Amino acid sequence: MRLSRRQLFTAAGVTALATSGTTRNASASGPVAVAAPVRTWAGEIRVGDWEQFYLGLDGGAHQKALSALGILHRDGARADEPELTVPVESVRRAALEFGDHAAADVLRDRFALDSPSMLGRGLKLVLGEDGLERRYLDDPGLQLRYIGYRRRFANYAMPMPAAVRHALA
Repeated sequence: MRLSRRQLFTAAGVTALATSGTTRNASASGPVAVAAPVRTWAGEIRVGDWEQFYLGLDGGAHQKALSALGILHRDGARADEPELTVPVESVRRAALEFGDHAAADVLRDRFALDSPSMLGRGLKLVLGEDGLERRYLDDPGLQLRYIGYRRRFANYAMPMPAAVRHALA
């Protein structure tokens, strides 16, 4: 199912309105209880920022998400226009519905979610080292090293842990 940009923006707006926080009275003269803060998945994310977390270990989920959003990716892996912006809710949907690891990580980074880093897990799988995710984002040498080892994992699809899905729900 392909949605137009107008439909995506409308859905994101309705979701933001539906999830806004509320307050209620504990008793007529008692203190006011405030509901737990609700995360609003508002704003936009630049596709290039989203794709910096892409490793290719999601079994094609990233490409399915790009296709669902109508974003061209003629090389079969990354978007043709990294400067495009998409609603945060659409990126969240990409993580939950398609299992896009990069979408889960960009949301984790943007909203400081308490969930495992899919980038970190993928780098540990391929390179055998922990704690590389921050360095990977800024180090072209490490990115090239990953590409060199990536081939043997070409058909591997790393499952998304329930903790990541729970943080995005």
